[in-house]
Amino acid sequence: MEHINPEHWTRSLFDGSGLSEWWISSLTILADLGILVVASLLADFFTRRIIIAIIYKAVQRTKATWDDHFFKEKVFQALVHIMPTLIIRGFLPVVFDDLPKWVGPLDTILGILLIYQLVIVVNRAARASSHVVEELEAFKDKPVRTLLSVVLFLSWLIGGLAVVSILTGTSLASILGALAGATAIFVLIFQDAINGLLANFQIVLYDLVKKGDWITFEKFGVDGDVVSIDLTTVKVKNFDNTTSSIPAKAFVTDSFVNWRGMRLSKVRRIKRSMVIDLESVRFINDTDLTEFRKIQRISPYLDAREQEISAHNEQFGADKSHPVNGRHMTNLGVFRAYAEAYLAEHPKVSSKQTIMVRQLAMNGEGIPLEIYCFATTIVFEDYEAIAADLFDHLIAAVPSFGLNLFQAPTAQSMRSSGSTAS
Repeated sequence: MEHINPEHWTRSLFDGSGLSEWWISSLTILADLGILVVASLLADFFTRRIIIAIIYKAVQRTKATWDDHFFKEKVFQALVHIMPTLIIRGFLPVVFDDLPKWVGPLDTILGILLIYQLVIVVNRAARASSHVVEELEAFKDKPVRTLLSVVLFLSWLIGGLAVVSILTGTSLASILGALAGATAIFVLIFQDAINGLLANFQIVLYDLVKKGDWITFEKFGVDGDVVSIDLTTVKVKNFDNTTSSIPAKAFVTDSFVNWRGMRLSKVRRIKRSMVIDLESVRFINDTDLTEFRKIQRISPYLDAREQEISAHNEQFGADKSHPVNGRHMTNLGVFRAYAEAYLAEHPKVSSKQTIMVRQLAMNGEGIPLEIYCFATTIVFEDYEAIAADLFDHLIAAVPSFGLNLFQAPTAQSMRSSGSTAS
């Protein structure tokens, strides 16, 4: 080790100790460095005790919420920790004035530490900013978390490149320029893998599909369970025991159905229609009403409905000599009430989900009457058995209300009608 300048202010502390010149020089440097580190740590301690305390009181007093998030994410604390690094780095040339060759390596180490601390500040500030933005009404449905992930990734990437710049002595701009050129070639060669990787990232980020999910992808003719999610493809085992491979990016760009929600809820929707012949729909008379009262499921409905209609007709003085005057019940309306009551009583229909019997738009075949409810099981065979049981009963019950179901003419029915006519 070089001899420390005899006029160095800490050398006098070790002169006359009988130590060799090497030990005196070493202890002199260590003493100066120790004093510098202690001073920096004391500055850090008092800054955290005083400045952070002042900031905390200011945050508590303000009505704004953004500063609460910044304080909670420890952004201010991270800024304070930069101070010791700056102090030590600034005084390195002074401490190692007699050993200039030490200044370069130590300055490099402190420069890397400073970059790390700056990246931490950026990451914490980005997280705090994301919390602030998520509270804004205009950004509640925006992918803020995705943008946050991008910012965090870029901050670490740029920080890593800055470290490389310090270690190699190359400017950061030159490294970024070289990286941009290499990236273009890399993307051109590995574009499929990169697209698959990005698609996988989005699939995981947005929780689009998982292994074991039942999906339906009409574009690819897929209907089955996901067995694996690879870098570029998603493999699905169809219910006919065939296996399909779908590009991962298709799950981001195209539309598909994921039945996971059904499996989690343990119920499955039944949404099917029966078509009522228009010519069989009519107002009901007293004879019909008497007959319908024999059906237990709709007896309370008929009583309540009859009172409601009678009160309305009396209020407006409806002339009952013609059925279109005032309000009247129809056989189709009574059947809808019966179907809803039947569904509500059925033990395999979930009472916690929507139960509805509704009319759809009329078409050339008649009036589609849609049954909308949820089976209490998601087992495929049991579900189909429940749906069939419901429609078996409702189809058989339709004639009891003076209604007819539409059925397209068959060759047999045409021959029968022809022979009857002759």
